[in-house]
Amino acid sequence: MFAPGELDGQENERTTNEITGAAGDLWSEAVRVALTVAEIVAVEVSRHRQQKWERERQEAARSVWEDRQRAEPVLRDTWDEDFWKDPEPHDIGRAWQAATEWAPSDPAAAATLQHLRRQLDERYGLSLADVQLNVPELSKALALGSPGLRQEAATAREDAERWGETSTLYVIRDPADPEQILHRGELRTVPGEQIEAAAARELRQWCADQGRKPDGGTVIETVANDGSPAGGDETARVTGERAEAVVEAETRRQRHLVSGAETGSPEEVHHAVLAEMTRTEEAGQLLAEGSDERSGLRETWKRLNVQAQAVTAEMRGEDPRHVYQGADLRSRLSTESWWATARASEVAGVWDQVDKWPRSPAKERTFVALKDELFARHGLDLESGTPAKTVAELLGSTESAAPAATYSEQAAKALQEAKRQYGQSFDAATDSARLKRQADELAGRPDADLSRVERWRNEALVLDGRAELHRTLAAAADRGAEQLAERADGQAEELGIRPVPEGLREAYAERWGNAPSALSDTHLGELAAGPSPGTGTEAPSAAPSPAAGRPGRERASAAPATVDAEGAEAVAVAGRPTRLPPAVARRRSRVRAGEIPHPPPAADRSRTAGSGIG
Repeated sequence: MFAPGELDGQENERTTNEITGAAGDLWSEAVRVALTVAEIVAVEVSRHRQQKWERERQEAARSVWEDRQRAEPVLRDTWDEDFWKDPEPHDIGRAWQAATEWAPSDPAAAATLQHLRRQLDERYGLSLADVQLNVPELSKALALGSPGLRQEAATAREDAERWGETSTLYVIRDPADPEQILHRGELRTVPGEQIEAAAARELRQWCADQGRKPDGGTVIETVANDGSPAGGDETARVTGERAEAVVEAETRRQRHLVSGAETGSPEEVHHAVLAEMTRTEEAGQLLAEGSDERSGLRETWKRLNVQAQAVTAEMRGEDPRHVYQGADLRSRLSTESWWATARASEVAGVWDQVDKWPRSPAKERTFVALKDELFARHGLDLESGTPAKTVAELLGSTESAAPAATYSEQAAKALQEAKRQYGQSFDAATDSARLKRQADELAGRPDADLSRVERWRNEALVLDGRAELHRTLAAAADRGAEQLAERADGQAEELGIRPVPEGLREAYAERWGNAPSALSDTHLGELAAGPSPGTGTEAPSAAPSPAAGRPGRERASAAPATVDAEGAEAVAVAGRPTRLPPAVARRRSRVRAGEIPHPPPAADRSRTAGSGIG
């Protein structure tokens, strides 16, 4: 039935299966238990983590809420009108910073940011972007953009442009607390002046006024006053500890420029000369009056003043040599020794030399000095443009080729020249007005040729100058004719004769067949229309003989005449008393009334350094 051993194999197999099944059940139960335990642990860990996260979130939310609560008064304050009456720059900067931080997540903060932007634009002209700004920089911008300073800056900018200067805005603050502005203002620099040195002097002066020592605790920052709400680009930054070194370096360079040891632009040299004049003047004020050192500084100041005028002339495109020549000439004209030995031809030569200079302040100053000396010493009231030959004749020059007898004829020629010059002046002025009218009409057209408009206007300016030149020459000729006529009348009164007018000369020649001399000692009453002006109305004066009158011309440059302060009409001209000519009398009365400066006025202000060393 069963093979031997078959029953035992089946039993073993059954036993093995039972054992294997029991083991599998135990493993499965162990897995289920393990999974259950893992799940319980996981849930517990998750619950603890969630609780931790919740606590952290609550703490973070509480921290955020506290930060927001701290920012709330700062944000709310900007909506109060009192906040904008006199705000401190760092207060506005703090509010801007808080609004910018909270604007992305807080509608109220976003509204405050827009309000800040609107107020800053309306009140200060500041247009700021939605970015986080550095509070110190914003404080600087607000300090320079305050309404009061903006108005002052605009006025200063216009005034600086009018005087050819540069206006700069600045702030002074402590580097340790850059949000706090210690001082703000505006400073000027002239062409050739370094802004860094000007800023250093401004900082040094402010520290002195405040009783502070310029050190690392102060810094000055400058920006261009270009019309921007908060100023333009930064141009200089000088700390207090560097201020003295910057000023000393500038002083050394200026003295090198003045001496010629270092080269620079004409503007730099001009500023250096003026600065050295100021230092010389200040040094002289510390010395006793009359001391040798003070006298030496006075001469140095005068030399620097002439150098400043020469550099100014060069900057205008003029010949600086005329400034030095004019200064030397004015120095010689102010001495008695020169006038005591100068002959009439020498004075006329000086007049001719100056008259040939191109038009410039140096020429005008020299002419003023020469004309005033001639007026004070000889009673001659001459105008620029008077020929040197006429000057020599009016001074009684023996070297003159024209005899004194031709004074009346020269007066007639001078009148004709005056009429010609007046006519040319009128023609030039008329052409100028025509060109200006045409330029204005063309400029008003939509398709106007602007280059032609500019050319016409420039031509009109040239014609204006030509008209003024002809008018000046005409006035000079007119005045010369008047003086020549007065000279002829004086000669006639001295010699007991009267000049024969050109028309009377022609009538005499037509009637008698020969022409009389220019100064006739014959009586031509039958040919005259009446007695000559002044006849019988003045007491006769002692008339010296011709021989006695001539030597006076040899010493025409003798000591100056004395003028009675009470208004006497007689002056000594060329060594003989005579009536003051009407033109000179009018000028003399204006001098006494204070309308014309006499002695000659001081030179025009060519510097800013004060009035010199007295």
